[in-house]
Amino acid sequence: MSKFSPATGGPATLAFRIRIVMAERGIRSVAALQRLLDGIGVKISVPQLIRIVDGQSSHVSTTVLGGLIAVLQCGIADLISIDKPAIA
Repeated sequence: MSKFSPATGGPATLAFRIRIVMAERGIRSVAALQRLLDGIGVKISVPQLIRIVDGQSSHVSTTVLGGLIAVLQCGIADLISIDKPAIA
């Protein structure tokens, strides 16, 4: 059994890479991304999606995250980069 050791130095920082993945897939606008999501039954407004794509939203539903993974044909690690805090 492993022993749990609490993290030090604060929480990890998450950064969305959605625009990068969009560019790699040739998707030029958030409106186009929203239409792709709508096509698989994920309902989200363009302004709400812009906030997520630009990293200005502190909450993202698992439905939207799953939809992004499906339409962008990628994994979650492609959409979110994690910067771990320095251990003191």
